[in-house]
Amino acid sequence: MEDTKQKRLEDGISWPYSFKEYVQRALWLIVWHTVWRLCWRRIYWLRPLILRFFGTKTTLKVAFCGGTWIEMPWNLSVGEYVVVGPRSNIYNLGGVSIGNQTVISQDVYICGGTHDYTDPTLPLARRKITIGNNVWIAAGAFIGPGVTIGDGAVVGARSVVVKDVEPWTVVAGNPARIIKKRVLS
Repeated sequence: MEDTKQKRLEDGISWPYSFKEYVQRALWLIVWHTVWRLCWRRIYWLRPLILRFFGTKTTLKVAFCGGTWIEMPWNLSVGEYVVVGPRSNIYNLGGVSIGNQTVISQDVYICGGTHDYTDPTLPLARRKITIGNNVWIAAGAFIGPGVTIGDGAVVGARSVVVKDVEPWTVVAGNPARIIKKRVLS
């Protein structure tokens, strides 16, 4: 294995994406800077329709703000009645799955990619993020690669989540820690 890492280092850095992905990303970037941002928010189904065109698995019963950035729409799955706030960033290199009736507040960063720091070439590592049903991710939270957030969980504002969150749990802080169990009245 060490020989393979050394060979990659000697050969130079390889491209992290296929040619097809670069073309898709370029087209998405053009659409996002034009049509996506101009979609009238009162016609809520326009943005989900655009996402479906780019391969997102979703219904039209979701709401994305104009400032929401989705890195790779084809790696996204979204349930019904989901709201994604302004300036949120879904960096879904490894894929992101969002359950039904979930709220992602403004300035949230969902990060599905990182680098393998144990390899001298720092290859891109893509990790899937799963967000359950009835979840609320509050403003400015960071969700790290490979994290699963269970159904009904609440992630506090500005929290940094790098480990899985149990269902029906409230977490907050940096790093996020369990605050209490979420009980519905």
